[in-house]
Amino acid sequence: MRRWLPVLLLSLSFVAIASVAALVISFIGSHLYGDWQLVFQQMQSQSRWLTLCVTCAVAVGLIAKLNEYERQLTSRSLGLTLLGLRLLLILIVFLTLLEPVWTWSFDREILGRVVVAVDVSESMDTSDKHAAPEEKLRWGRSLGMFGKGEKSLQVENWIRELEAGKEPEWVSAEEEPNPARRQQKSQVRKKDLTDSLETVTDYSRLELAMKTLTGSAEPVLEKLSEYVQTQLAIFASDYSSADEQLLEDILAGEEIPLKRKTSDMAQAMNSALDSESDVPLAGVILVSDGRDTSKADQKKLIQRLSGLGVPIHTLFIGSEHRPRDLSVSHIDAPESVFDDASPVVKAIIHSFGFEDQDITVYLENIDDPSQEPLKQVFHSQQAATEVTFKLDDLDLGRHRFRIRTDIEDLELRDDNNSREFSISVVDDKANVLLIEGEGRWEFRYLSTALQRDQRVDIDEVLFEQPYLGILDKPFFERNISNLAPVDGASTLFADYDCVIIGDVSPRHLPLEQWRNLDKYVRDEGGTIVMTAGKRYFPLAYRGTIVNSLLPIENLRSIDLQGANQSLPPRQRGFRFSMTADGEQLAMFQLGDDLNQSRQIWSQLPGHSWGLTGDAKGGATVYAAALNPGERLTLETERQSGIVVQHYVGSGQVLWLGVDSTWRWRFRVGDKFHHRFWGQLIRWAVGFKATAANQNVRLALTRSVMNEDETTRIQSRWNDRFLAQHPGLKTIAIVEATDGTEFRKRLELKPDANRPFMYEADLSDLISGEYRITLETPGLPWEDESPESVLIVREELSEELADLSANRNLMEEIAAASGGRFFYLDEADQIPELFVDTQEFTSVREEIPLWSHWIVLVLFCVVATTEWMIRKLNGLP
Repeated sequence: MRRWLPVLLLSLSFVAIASVAALVISFIGSHLYGDWQLVFQQMQSQSRWLTLCVTCAVAVGLIAKLNEYERQLTSRSLGLTLLGLRLLLILIVFLTLLEPVWTWSFDREILGRVVVAVDVSESMDTSDKHAAPEEKLRWGRSLGMFGKGEKSLQVENWIRELEAGKEPEWVSAEEEPNPARRQQKSQVRKKDLTDSLETVTDYSRLELAMKTLTGSAEPVLEKLSEYVQTQLAIFASDYSSADEQLLEDILAGEEIPLKRKTSDMAQAMNSALDSESDVPLAGVILVSDGRDTSKADQKKLIQRLSGLGVPIHTLFIGSEHRPRDLSVSHIDAPESVFDDASPVVKAIIHSFGFEDQDITVYLENIDDPSQEPLKQVFHSQQAATEVTFKLDDLDLGRHRFRIRTDIEDLELRDDNNSREFSISVVDDKANVLLIEGEGRWEFRYLSTALQRDQRVDIDEVLFEQPYLGILDKPFFERNISNLAPVDGASTLFADYDCVIIGDVSPRHLPLEQWRNLDKYVRDEGGTIVMTAGKRYFPLAYRGTIVNSLLPIENLRSIDLQGANQSLPPRQRGFRFSMTADGEQLAMFQLGDDLNQSRQIWSQLPGHSWGLTGDAKGGATVYAAALNPGERLTLETERQSGIVVQHYVGSGQVLWLGVDSTWRWRFRVGDKFHHRFWGQLIRWAVGFKATAANQNVRLALTRSVMNEDETTRIQSRWNDRFLAQHPGLKTIAIVEATDGTEFRKRLELKPDANRPFMYEADLSDLISGEYRITLETPGLPWEDESPESVLIVREELSEELADLSANRNLMEEIAAASGGRFFYLDEADQIPELFVDTQEFTSVREEIPLWSHWIVLVLFCVVATTEWMIRKLNGLP
């Protein structure tokens, strides 16, 4: 026991000394270096620390016993040296296993974030040569033309006097005491100043803004970046992030990567707030002329911007004075008319700065320049005037016209004084055959509506009708065979653009006639409209040729009974829910625009009965039948089709699963009922008139569109032709018809649900007339390619309708959001708003010493030294 006592005392002493050393090192590090601390993490756990101490004590004891053994072989000094090195190794391991961590903390400065949003819409291209003298002085001052000293202060006084309606004191009494000479100098200074400021108005609003932000003697953006993180953006119809290089490129005349025909300030501000940056937003700087053309109500716009939660500081650019300008802002003309019609063309003429003057408006025939233009003269008394022209004796075909005004002196722009449009004259009425079993309400109202339509030639077959024998024959034809014969091998239906089939019994419409109808669709390119009937059609025809013609299957009836049917007509029953495909068709447009049309469809009287089903694979659902409270999804759309279309051979079949469209007449008469059916008939006529040959039919969803709109090119291939040529590649060739070298190639892709239909969207065309043909690489045509014509109309941007800058809107935005309003020459004051917006956050850093490479190096050096001493002295 006595032999182990020294070993035990050494072990305990070592552990105590090592623990005290760790505490001392931690204490010294914490107090001598302020925020710097040395923390031994394992000392915070008593059990782990005790375990480590016991382990180290055992190791020290074993080394002490080893030292007693070695002292028999070595000198005292060598034994103590080896003991010291071994204890040092254990100390290094002990301190390392305590996991020392060197930590420190400091305050980091975080600059706030500011979004600088620059308006790049078309109105910003305006050069305000008509600006008032005080506005020109402000712009010259913003460009540093007058320096920063007394001259700048003098200019500021001139601006205040001009805004107050006074003549400035161009030369003060201190500069020239003599009144006569002062007057002479004043005239000279005013003239020189006016001449020098003319160079300022050569810059557009956008150029003035860019020069102030990036190119002046003291660039605002550069000074602003000293206080905040600057996030640049440009906006017009859309919003896009930017950088200083992009702003410089725009200033150099590079193309702006945004649609610029409108400006939407609210969208720009919302996009600025949607940034993923973690840096807090200190404010927004809105650089604009205040022309918001997003059609949003100004009060609602201000409310939206004030609710964003950050101050919006507005930098105003542009002249508030409305420029002198004539423009043809809108033309209302029909796309097509019949040959005996005299279409009326209406144009809206904006005449700013021409009050109490006579304005002459001309309508010219572009295709026949020798023809004397039509003229209308009006006396300008308001900003906008409607001018009407009537066109008589138009020949068949397409005619192009231009409405223009003379370019007057001192007009701000001369690129908005004319606009072109075209009208197609056709020589035929729509031929419609209406087949019905008996005189139900749907037949009566539809027959009457189409008979009143002067553009529709209708034949009717009514199988069941009262006949008293007073007349030689019934009022309506009762036998399809008595229809006017058609020459050749064509069917009796060949001359009809559309055949409407009602609730007809199989005994009235036998298999032979259905075969003729099938041929009429497949081979003659006709359109059949099938309407649902409660008694016979189509439920009585299951298992017949009708099933192949129908665009739906698994028919299900909707029969709403109960309390719902006791409600007023506008609240009872189910309504048509338009799909995206349906909304694109003119057939379903019951209002002046899409939103109004949606509202009308939602308010039309509902239907208590209908037949719906699952749309077939290649069918397109135009409308679905949903019960009150149900929502339209892609799945319910395909399973609840109430208006469904599909192609059959060269023709098409449309399913209309109700027998009560006459309900839409409630309190409005023919307004919506006749409009729907009239547009449906014209849709069918348009289909039969599309360009086609024996293999393919070429059509455009829009044959006339504006510059900013899109049309879809559709090629419908014959099933047999596709089967013979799998993997067919179809290219649409778009060429300008005016002799220019414009040529565009678009590859048409097969629709996923309709593999016979190849489609592609066409957009981004300038105004003009284009010819569209088809090409199949590697496959020669037996016939000539079908050809369609697309008319692209020039659409005058709303940005150019009124070019005066709107200071009131910019002031109200700043006031409502808690920001400040600045004129362009006050832009150098903006950075001062963000001097104290910096935030400080405490950051803690640490270095884990226990895993640091220096510890490993130190351990290796001591262990190597101990090994070398042993070997040099012959120890094992």
